[in-house]
Amino acid sequence: MTTEEKIKAIAAFVGLGGLLFGIVQFFQVQAIEAAKPFLERKLSWCEQAVRTTASIAITTPPDDEDLQNFARAYWGVMGLIENQQIADAMKAFDQGLRDGIPGLAGPKLEGSSIVTLSDLSLNLAHACRAELSAEWSASWSRR
Repeated sequence: MTTEEKIKAIAAFVGLGGLLFGIVQFFQVQAIEAAKPFLERKLSWCEQAVRTTASIAITTPPDDEDLQNFARAYWGVMGLIENQQIADAMKAFDQGLRDGIPGLAGPKLEGSSIVTLSDLSLNLAHACRAELSAEWSASWSRR
């Protein structure tokens, strides 16, 4: 094989590699664009759940509307979108409400690393951030 033929072969491989890279990029962008409406809704629902749990945690006594909003999210839309980490955080907050765990200014419970509703709300926020960072952008996962 002559030098000219080698150069042509290398150029063909580089061109083919560029074409394949472009095709892969195209399909990745299409997948992201197809998922974008759902991901935007998911972000909105997570934000609302975190706002609601935070409001419940810092308000004494909790506002009835906030409690109803949490119940609607817990028994409804969050079940549609949540992974195990978010599900666990939502369950923990619900259990905290049922157990009468105090909000932000409440006393600490012995032997528990999660001691207030505000801690449980913050755990939900972290779970949402972890899941959304995996789906949107790894830069969201910074702590």
